[in-house]
Amino acid sequence: MSRSQMLYQLQQYDSGIDQAIKRIQAIESILSDSNELYFAQKKQEEYKLILDEKQKLLKSAEHIVEIQNQKITQNQNKLYSGAVTNPKDLEDLQLESTSLQKYLSVLEERQLETMFESDRAQEIYDQASAHADEVSQTKQAESEVLSSENSSLESKISSLQNDREAFLANAEISELPVYDNLRKSSGGIAVTLMQNSSCSACGSNIPSAIEQEARSPKKLSFCPACRRILHPGSS
Repeated sequence: MSRSQMLYQLQQYDSGIDQAIKRIQAIESILSDSNELYFAQKKQEEYKLILDEKQKLLKSAEHIVEIQNQKITQNQNKLYSGAVTNPKDLEDLQLESTSLQKYLSVLEERQLETMFESDRAQEIYDQASAHADEVSQTKQAESEVLSSENSSLESKISSLQNDREAFLANAEISELPVYDNLRKSSGGIAVTLMQNSSCSACGSNIPSAIEQEARSPKKLSFCPACRRILHPGSS
Protein backbone atom coordinates (compact mmCIF):
# COMPACT_ATOMS: atom_id res chain seq x y z
CA MET A 1 0.00 0.00 0.00
CA SER A 2 1.46 3.36 -1.05
CA ARG A 3 2.01 6.18 1.44
CA SER A 4 -0.77 8.30 -0.02
CA GLN A 5 -3.10 5.29 -0.09
CA MET A 6 -2.54 4.63 3.62
CA LEU A 7 -3.30 8.23 4.45
CA TYR A 8 -6.33 8.19 2.16
CA GLN A 9 -7.62 5.08 3.94
CA LEU A 10 -7.05 6.77 7.30
CA GLN A 11 -9.02 9.75 6.05
CA GLN A 12 -11.97 7.50 5.16
CA TYR A 13 -12.22 6.54 8.81
CA ASP A 14 -11.79 10.12 10.01
CA SER A 15 -14.25 11.55 7.50
CA GLY A 16 -16.82 8.93 8.44
CA ILE A 17 -16.38 9.81 12.11
CA ASP A 18 -16.55 13.55 11.37
CA GLN A 19 -19.75 13.19 9.34
CA ALA A 20 -21.39 11.09 12.04
CA ILE A 21 -20.42 13.58 14.76
CA LYS A 22 -21.71 16.47 12.66
CA ARG A 23 -25.03 14.68 12.13
CA ILE A 24 -25.32 13.91 15.85
CA GLN A 25 -24.79 17.60 16.61
CA ALA A 26 -27.50 18.48 14.09
CA ILE A 27 -29.85 15.94 15.68
CA GLU A 28 -29.18 17.35 19.14
CA SER A 29 -29.95 20.83 17.84
CA ILE A 30 -33.24 19.65 16.30
CA LEU A 31 -34.27 17.76 19.44
CA SER A 32 -33.48 20.72 21.68
CA ASP A 33 -35.46 23.14 19.51
CA SER A 34 -38.88 23.32 21.14
CA ASN A 35 -39.85 26.78 19.87
CA GLU A 36 -42.64 25.60 17.59
CA LEU A 37 -44.26 23.50 20.32
CA TYR A 38 -43.73 26.23 22.91
CA PHE A 39 -45.47 28.89 20.82
CA ALA A 40 -48.29 26.50 19.83
CA GLN A 41 -48.95 25.66 23.47
CA LYS A 42 -48.64 29.30 24.48
CA LYS A 43 -51.30 30.25 21.93
CA GLN A 44 -53.48 27.45 23.24
CA GLU A 45 -53.15 28.83 26.79
CA GLU A 46 -53.91 32.38 25.63
CA TYR A 47 -57.07 31.30 23.82
CA LYS A 48 -58.12 29.23 26.84
CA LEU A 49 -58.01 32.36 29.00
CA ILE A 50 -60.10 34.22 26.43
CA LEU A 51 -62.56 31.32 26.26
CA ASP A 52 -62.87 31.19 30.05
CA GLU A 53 -63.60 34.91 30.15
CA LYS A 54 -66.23 34.66 27.40
CA GLN A 55 -67.90 31.73 29.15
CA LYS A 56 -68.00 33.71 32.41
CA LEU A 57 -69.63 36.61 30.60
CA LEU A 58 -72.15 34.24 29.04
CA LYS A 59 -73.07 32.73 32.41
CA SER A 60 -73.45 36.22 33.83
CA ALA A 61 -75.70 37.23 30.92
CA GLU A 62 -77.78 34.08 31.38
CA HIS A 63 -78.11 34.79 35.10
CA ILE A 64 -79.22 38.37 34.46
CA VAL A 65 -81.86 37.17 31.97
CA GLU A 66 -83.04 34.60 34.50
CA ILE A 67 -83.45 37.29 37.17
CA GLN A 68 -85.34 39.48 34.71
CA ASN A 69 -87.69 36.61 33.90
CA GLN A 70 -88.29 36.12 37.61
CA LYS A 71 -89.19 39.80 37.94
CA ILE A 72 -91.62 39.43 35.03
CA THR A 73 -93.17 36.35 36.60
CA GLN A 74 -93.62 38.18 39.88
CA ASN A 75 -95.16 41.12 38.07
CA GLN A 76 -97.55 38.89 36.13
CA ASN A 77 -98.58 37.06 39.28
CA LYS A 78 -99.49 40.32 40.98
CA LEU A 79 -101.19 41.66 37.87
CA TYR A 80 -103.48 38.67 37.32
CA SER A 81 -103.83 37.27 40.84
CA GLY A 82 -106.81 39.46 41.65
CA ALA A 83 -105.15 40.60 44.83
CA VAL A 84 -104.59 44.09 43.39
CA THR A 85 -107.86 45.89 42.63
CA ASN A 86 -106.89 49.54 42.76
CA PRO A 87 -106.96 50.88 39.17
CA LYS A 88 -103.87 53.05 39.75
CA ASP A 89 -101.93 50.09 41.15
CA LEU A 90 -103.06 47.92 38.25
CA GLU A 91 -101.94 50.60 35.79
CA ASP A 92 -98.58 50.81 37.50
CA LEU A 93 -98.19 47.03 37.30
CA GLN A 94 -99.05 47.09 33.61
CA LEU A 95 -96.50 49.82 32.94
CA GLU A 96 -93.94 47.87 34.92
CA SER A 97 -94.75 44.76 32.87
CA THR A 98 -94.16 46.64 29.62
CA SER A 99 -90.90 48.06 30.91
CA LEU A 100 -89.71 44.66 32.15
CA GLN A 101 -90.49 43.04 28.80
CA LYS A 102 -88.63 45.72 26.87
CA TYR A 103 -85.57 45.42 29.08
CA LEU A 104 -85.78 41.61 28.77
CA SER A 105 -85.47 42.01 24.99
CA VAL A 106 -82.33 44.11 25.49
CA LEU A 107 -80.86 41.56 27.91
CA GLU A 108 -81.65 38.64 25.58
CA GLU A 109 -79.96 40.47 22.71
CA ARG A 110 -76.88 40.95 24.84
CA GLN A 111 -77.01 37.30 25.86
CA LEU A 112 -77.18 36.26 22.21
CA GLU A 113 -74.16 38.41 21.33
CA THR A 114 -72.24 36.99 24.27
CA MET A 115 -73.19 33.48 23.15
CA PHE A 116 -71.84 34.13 19.65
CA GLU A 117 -68.59 35.47 21.15
CA SER A 118 -68.30 32.43 23.42
CA ASP A 119 -68.91 30.05 20.51
CA ARG A 120 -66.29 31.84 18.42
CA ALA A 121 -63.81 31.74 21.29
CA GLN A 122 -64.49 28.01 21.65
CA GLU A 123 -63.87 27.47 17.95
CA ILE A 124 -60.57 29.37 18.04
CA TYR A 125 -59.46 27.52 21.17
CA ASP A 126 -60.32 24.16 19.60
CA GLN A 127 -58.26 25.04 16.53
CA ALA A 128 -55.31 26.12 18.69
CA SER A 129 -55.59 22.93 20.74
CA ALA A 130 -55.68 20.78 17.62
CA HIS A 131 -52.62 22.57 16.26
CA ALA A 132 -50.73 22.18 19.55
CA ASP A 133 -51.59 18.47 19.62
CA GLU A 134 -50.46 18.05 16.02
CA VAL A 135 -47.15 19.81 16.69
CA SER A 136 -46.63 17.70 19.83
CA GLN A 137 -47.31 14.44 18.01
CA THR A 138 -45.07 15.44 15.10
CA LYS A 139 -42.31 16.41 17.53
CA GLN A 140 -42.67 13.09 19.36
CA ALA A 141 -42.53 11.07 16.15
CA GLU A 142 -39.54 13.10 14.95
CA SER A 143 -37.84 12.59 18.30
CA GLU A 144 -38.26 8.81 18.09
CA VAL A 145 -36.83 8.67 14.56
CA LEU A 146 -33.90 10.97 15.36
CA SER A 147 -33.12 9.21 18.64
CA SER A 148 -32.93 5.93 16.73
CA GLU A 149 -30.67 7.52 14.13
CA ASN A 150 -28.51 8.98 16.89
CA SER A 151 -28.00 5.53 18.41
CA SER A 152 -27.02 4.13 15.01
CA LEU A 153 -24.54 6.96 14.49
CA GLU A 154 -22.97 6.39 17.88
CA SER A 155 -22.51 2.71 17.00
CA LYS A 156 -21.03 3.71 13.66
CA ILE A 157 -18.55 6.06 15.34
CA SER A 158 -17.49 3.33 17.75
CA SER A 159 -17.00 0.87 14.88
CA LEU A 160 -15.01 3.38 12.80
CA GLN A 161 -12.83 4.29 15.77
CA ASN A 162 -12.05 0.60 16.37
CA ASP A 163 -11.25 0.12 12.67
CA ARG A 164 -9.07 3.24 12.74
CA GLU A 165 -7.12 2.04 15.76
CA ALA A 166 -6.63 -1.41 14.22
CA PHE A 167 -5.49 0.17 10.96
CA LEU A 168 -2.95 2.41 12.70
CA ALA A 169 -1.68 -0.51 14.76
CA ASN A 170 -0.82 -2.41 11.59
CA ALA A 171 0.43 0.49 9.48
CA GLU A 172 3.58 2.51 9.80
CA ILE A 173 2.65 6.09 8.91
CA SER A 174 5.50 8.45 9.55
CA GLU A 175 3.63 11.38 7.97
CA LEU A 176 0.84 11.24 10.57
CA PRO A 177 1.73 14.69 12.04
CA VAL A 178 1.61 16.18 8.53
CA TYR A 179 -1.75 14.55 7.95
CA ASP A 180 -3.14 15.78 11.27
CA ASN A 181 -2.00 19.35 10.63
CA LEU A 182 -3.51 19.34 7.16
CA ARG A 183 -6.83 18.09 8.53
CA LYS A 184 -6.90 20.98 10.98
CA SER A 185 -6.01 23.59 8.36
CA SER A 186 -7.99 22.21 5.41
CA GLY A 187 -11.47 21.67 6.75
CA GLY A 188 -10.90 18.06 7.79
CA ILE A 189 -9.73 16.92 4.32
CA ALA A 190 -6.00 16.26 4.24
CA VAL A 191 -5.88 13.86 1.28
CA THR A 192 -7.59 14.55 -2.03
CA LEU A 193 -8.01 12.38 -5.09
CA MET A 194 -6.18 13.39 -8.23
CA GLN A 195 -8.49 12.78 -11.17
CA ASN A 196 -7.95 13.74 -14.80
CA SER A 197 -4.83 15.67 -13.80
CA SER A 198 -6.87 17.82 -11.43
CA CYS A 199 -7.23 18.17 -7.68
CA SER A 200 -10.70 16.95 -6.74
CA ALA A 201 -10.72 19.22 -3.67
CA CYS A 202 -9.99 22.60 -5.25
CA GLY A 203 -10.18 21.82 -8.97
CA SER A 204 -6.70 23.04 -9.80
CA ASN A 205 -4.73 21.45 -12.63
CA ILE A 206 -1.83 19.31 -11.48
CA PRO A 207 1.45 19.74 -13.40
CA SER A 208 2.68 16.52 -15.03
CA ALA A 209 5.80 16.39 -12.86
CA ILE A 210 3.78 16.53 -9.65
CA GLU A 211 1.28 14.07 -11.11
CA GLN A 212 4.03 11.56 -11.81
CA GLU A 213 5.47 12.10 -8.35
CA ALA A 214 2.04 11.52 -6.80
CA ARG A 215 1.83 8.14 -8.51
CA SER A 216 5.00 6.99 -6.81
CA PRO A 217 4.23 4.65 -3.88
CA LYS A 218 7.20 5.98 -1.91
CA LYS A 219 6.57 9.72 -2.15
CA LEU A 220 3.96 12.21 -1.07
CA SER A 221 2.95 15.00 -3.40
CA PHE A 222 0.87 18.03 -2.64
CA CYS A 223 -1.59 20.08 -4.64
CA PRO A 224 0.24 23.30 -5.57
CA ALA A 225 -2.94 25.30 -4.87
CA CYS A 226 -4.60 23.91 -1.74
CA ARG A 227 -1.53 22.00 -0.41
CA ARG A 228 -3.49 18.83 0.27
CA ILE A 229 -1.87 15.43 -0.19
CA LEU A 230 -2.59 14.00 -3.61
CA HIS A 231 -3.72 10.40 -4.02
CA PRO A 232 -4.02 9.04 -7.58
CA GLY A 233 -7.55 8.25 -8.64
CA SER A 234 -8.94 6.96 -11.90
CA SER A 235 -7.64 8.91 -14.85
